[in-house]
Amino acid sequence: MNESSLRELGMDLFEERQFERALAVFAEAVRRVPADHRSRMLASRCLAELGERERAVTAYHACAEGLLRRDYLLSAMAACKLALELSPNERRLKETLYRVHSRAARSAPGRAAVPPPLPPEHLYDGKVDTDLMGLVGEELSNRAIEVLAAPDTGGTADPQSRPPLPLFADLDRDAFLDLVGRMVWRTIKPEEVISREGEPDDHLHVIVAGKAEVTRRTDGEERTLGFLGGGSIFGELALLTGAPPTASVTAVSDSEVFEIRREHLNAVAKSHPAVPQLLADFAQQRMMRNLMANSPLFQQLPESERGAFFQRFTFRALQPGERVLVEGEYSQGLFLVLAGELTVQKEDPAGGMVTLGVLREGDVAGEISLLTGLRATATVSVTRKTAAGWLKREAFQELVTSFPNIRTYLEQLSDRRLKQIGEALRPLEIIDADDMMLEPETGAA
Repeated sequence: MNESSLRELGMDLFEERQFERALAVFAEAVRRVPADHRSRMLASRCLAELGERERAVTAYHACAEGLLRRDYLLSAMAACKLALELSPNERRLKETLYRVHSRAARSAPGRAAVPPPLPPEHLYDGKVDTDLMGLVGEELSNRAIEVLAAPDTGGTADPQSRPPLPLFADLDRDAFLDLVGRMVWRTIKPEEVISREGEPDDHLHVIVAGKAEVTRRTDGEERTLGFLGGGSIFGELALLTGAPPTASVTAVSDSEVFEIRREHLNAVAKSHPAVPQLLADFAQQRMMRNLMANSPLFQQLPESERGAFFQRFTFRALQPGERVLVEGEYSQGLFLVLAGELTVQKEDPAGGMVTLGVLREGDVAGEISLLTGLRATATVSVTRKTAAGWLKREAFQELVTSFPNIRTYLEQLSDRRLKQIGEALRPLEIIDADDMMLEPETGAA
């Protein structure tokens, strides 16, 4: 039976709560392949379920050290996290977490300064010749810990690289340790929804291992936007702004996920006040990258200029019902939708309101009024909590002067939008259609 088959058998036994038999299978998998740290971690969970807390902590620690050695930083954090739940004050676990943080710290030039591990406690060398699947009771526990606590001496990380550790590496060391201690580690089954489109959610999720599908409902159908693997983060906008997720994320394989809730960040912020701003900066940087890659507005610029363009905007969190543009009033600035939703409406001469379009990620509002100096001829309202970039009128004029391609694009798009708006109103009238949005050129806002 190969490594993969052993692990699958062990997981079946674990699901059936046959923890002793599962321990034997997982420990045997590690005996055969010491680098199989997934089996090592599952065996540690079995020890914990069997009441062998001290041995479970020792096995988790060996697992974390082996994962760190191979630069699997998130998985190393997970091993430490599970061990700290059993022994919150365990010094060796905190030392390993410090080394995980230092290994990826962005502030360190070149190679991160990683403190050395604690003096090795080579009480176990892992040299067990017996097939562990035939053992039970104390004999199994004794032989299993010899295997599970033995160091993984194979494989080394690239000493010149710093592997990414999104968000976590931006925290200072003590804030990092505090957050790891508070956040939740979860196992997710295939087809389990981690985050659902449109439903309130104040969780930030980090995929430690596994794979998830991102989908969005469009025209009544679920459409796949992409897939997320280990190291992916999602939900930061919902956590930051309270806006519901704009897409659903569903596991497609057995996965492990860190879950960071608003209450966790609030608790960490009491001792580390810089944390909320770090999260805001992190979210804005991610939004910037997404927009620069996907928004037609940013496609008008060379990649080298897109970052400077985005930096001109300031962040604003918009609340449902808030009106960012009012028909008959001048636009005070340009709004760039980062996440969320705005609705554009105009008074119909025949009575009532006509909905002209919905603005989403990458769309802008207010540009026509700013370009022409005319009053807004439509009202743009916030449908749900929305994150937006904001550019004052004066700054807008500087922007279109600095980026003439943007001015040309806005003017051409505005001309097309004016025609679309005219068609939406029964009595034909001359309108300046103001702050309609910049959407893909295939449809009206």
